[in-house]
Amino acid sequence: MTYYDQHVHTYFSFDSSAEWAAYLAQTTLPVVTTEHLEFQNPDDGGHDDAPDYSAYVAEAKKLRTVFPNRILLGVEVGYRAPLADQIATYLAANDYDLTLLSFHQDGDYDYQNPYFRTVDQKAHVQAYYETMLAGVREVGYADVLAHFDYGLRVLDVTPEQLTAWAKPLLTEIFKTMIAKHIAFELNTKSMYRWENEALYATVIPWYQALGGTLFTLGSDAHTVDKYANGFDEAKHLLHQLGVHQLVTYQQHQPSPVTF
Repeated sequence: MTYYDQHVHTYFSFDSSAEWAAYLAQTTLPVVTTEHLEFQNPDDGGHDDAPDYSAYVAEAKKLRTVFPNRILLGVEVGYRAPLADQIATYLAANDYDLTLLSFHQDGDYDYQNPYFRTVDQKAHVQAYYETMLAGVREVGYADVLAHFDYGLRVLDVTPEQLTAWAKPLLTEIFKTMIAKHIAFELNTKSMYRWENEALYATVIPWYQALGGTLFTLGSDAHTVDKYANGFDEAKHLLHQLGVHQLVTYQQHQPSPVTF
């Protein structure tokens, strides 16, 4: 099977107005959407942003009459330790094919807020990965770690700085991911819109050296035109690093796709 995007948003996410049917109309491949679950969201006035699961399932059922066997359900969990029980309760009540784990905010600001350009970069990077390590160790539901660099998007962190400041923390994160069979996402929005491809090229060999083999590609599309954006470039990088297999998810089970 040709590989299909593993990180996509529609109007079931607070920050997208994209139509599910529009994604389906432009590809013959399956489409999985990964809608935001972001409680106490500082990027939305502190609101609890959770997908309306009953409406989501109803829309999927309707679309399956037009696009049979092509619709999968996903969620992107914005994790914070104080919200762990609330997140777990939501996930236990709702069935998905794919669960992404993300670290989007610190309780006061989304990490893409320009505020983070004003703080000490080294301290912020280390605090971000300490938070990520604690979260990855805690959760039992994640299939994929999304955009490992989300907290660095608004910064100008070099590969050398990332190595000096965070390699020990990322090593522990990757060890935990491997033990829990959590895949590593190449987020092409981070890589090419936010120009962080060099950070991915730096850390993927660390993950590989520890035995990591599970990779996904996600465009993080919030509009239909961004679907699978940058995938050719990301695949080229993976080939350079000796990777020739990606995974997709159905009922949380990974399926290999050679590319």
